[in-house]
Amino acid sequence: MILVIGGTGKVGIEVVKQLAEKKVNARILVRNAQKEAEIKKLGFETALGDVTQIGTIEPALKGVNKLFLLTLASPQQSSQEIAIMDAAKKSGVKQVVLVSAMGVNSASPLTLARNHGQSEDYLKKSGLSWTILQPHSFMQNILNQAGAIKSQGAIYGNFKDGKIAMVDVRDIAAVAVTALTEPGHEGKTYVITGGEAVTYTQVADKLSAVAGKKVNYVDVPSAGLVQSMTSMGLPDWLASDLAKLGEVFAAGHGAATTEVVEKVAKKKPVTVDQFLKDNASAFK
Repeated sequence: MILVIGGTGKVGIEVVKQLAEKKVNARILVRNAQKEAEIKKLGFETALGDVTQIGTIEPALKGVNKLFLLTLASPQQSSQEIAIMDAAKKSGVKQVVLVSAMGVNSASPLTLARNHGQSEDYLKKSGLSWTILQPHSFMQNILNQAGAIKSQGAIYGNFKDGKIAMVDVRDIAAVAVTALTEPGHEGKTYVITGGEAVTYTQVADKLSAVAGKKVNYVDVPSAGLVQSMTSMGLPDWLASDLAKLGEVFAAGHGAATTEVVEKVAKKKPVTVDQFLKDNASAFK
């Protein structure tokens, strides 16, 4: 039995769909009845729970031998994940597949990177069998700007001419499902990227072809980006971290690609062109 924590977000729902395709025995943690109904349509057992309340997670772990763990970004992320790992070990779980992020470090000044790094460090010392996934920036993040692309013919960022080997969440899920269902992935850390690195100017050109109108990439100062993100409801700390991550990509540190999707999931990575084609209706 696999327990999926984080099975209704961008990555997690793809993990759930791919587990369904493989007809794998799994239980999906959900926060509310609406999410529960969606998951049950896929044929899975569900468990109601909240990662901020460890007492609600413990019953969901009963009879589970493998755990897929992905929690929402928050200042408490690492403490929540560590509590879940402790509960998993106590319950008899053997393997944890943890979704982290590329380039994390437990001593990072960025909350996101520090939390992921702390979770990774704890898992490695926990005595549990582990597989750690470190995905690059998601192609699906482009969908967050679908409104501006449609109404203004613009996509915004602070990436300058930095190339980014962004990855489709379907490929992240494919690696996760392989690690959960096949042997030989224990003790491995997989950095998951797309197969190509592109600038956001190139993304804008590709969007122009898909949307049927000119789309421009507009580079904005980090301070302006933070202000825009916070005005849309993002917490200050998260907006600041994302802006700093953009600066890292602008400096050329996001261009490296790996062959993890091909070697582990045994498939070609989804290209940016294919992702945009699959989601064309969102940009028109």
